[in-house]
Amino acid sequence: MPDAYVIMGDRNTRKSSTIRALTGAFQRGLYRVATQNAGVIDIFVQISALQESGISPQQFIQQVGQNNYQYVLVSLWISQGNGQPNGQTYIQYFLYAGWNILAIVVLGTNRLPYFLPRNTPPPRFIPNSQALPANQISSQIRTWWQWL
Repeated sequence: MPDAYVIMGDRNTRKSSTIRALTGAFQRGLYRVATQNAGVIDIFVQISALQESGISPQQFIQQVGQNNYQYVLVSLWISQGNGQPNGQTYIQYFLYAGWNILAIVVLGTNRLPYFLPRNTPPPRFIPNSQALPANQISSQIRTWWQWL
C-alpha cells in the first residue's frame, strides 16, 4: 500500500504551484524526489485537485493500485465539488484502502471545517498561501516533510 502526502486547500490557494515547486512536475505522473530519510523516491504526483479533475476516491485508488505506486503526492479540495466529495472523504477512502498518510498540509486557511479520521497525522497549515510565492511555501513543506 502506498505512502501518501496530501496537500489540501480550496480553489486558488496555490496547491498546484506548490506541488510543481516541490517536485519539478509539469503534469501528473511519476517523478523522483530526494528525501532525508528514505533517500530518492519515485512518487506519483497528482497536481490538480482530484475534485477539480473529476476523479473519485475509488478511481484514484484503483489507478494507484494498478500501477503499484509506493509513494503518492495528491492535491485535494477541502470542500466538495464537481460531483466529488470533500477532502475528508477522500482521506477516509485512502485509509480504508490501507494507505499510510504520512503528512497533510492545508493551504489558504488555519482550520478545517471537519475532523480528519483517526490514523492521520495532524495537518499543518499555511493560511496566507495566496500571498506567498510557491517556492516559499514549498520550502516550508520540505522542512516539515524532510525533503531536499
